[in-house]
Amino acid sequence: MASEVRAKIYIFLRKFEKSTVEEIANGTGIYPSTVRESILEMYNLGYVNREKMKKEGLGKKPYIYSAVEPSAIIQKISEKVQERLNDLIDIDERIEGKPATINGPINIEINIASDK
Repeated sequence: MASEVRAKIYIFLRKFEKSTVEEIANGTGIYPSTVRESILEMYNLGYVNREKMKKEGLGKKPYIYSAVEPSAIIQKISEKVQERLNDLIDIDERIEGKPATINGPINIEINIASDK
């Protein structure tokens, strides 16, 4: 998460799971429109989950958001880094016309200790 806004939202959701955009905005002091924009980015990146609020009656049912575990984000980021490093090796091989000096694909392994 690159921005301070997304970091604030993520931290809020780690403390207060299953929050609406309005609750996040009130709890963080971030404008609701900014929360909506940032939370959609975070959802598309897989950093938060969302589900429709279950409520009776007519009217639009808002989404409820919760943060994914930090270990899941670490895994996503490491996979992207691994992919980019392997792309760089491939580019080097194509430009030089010879095998890269790094043998084989790069594999990043993440081991997360659990206190649970």
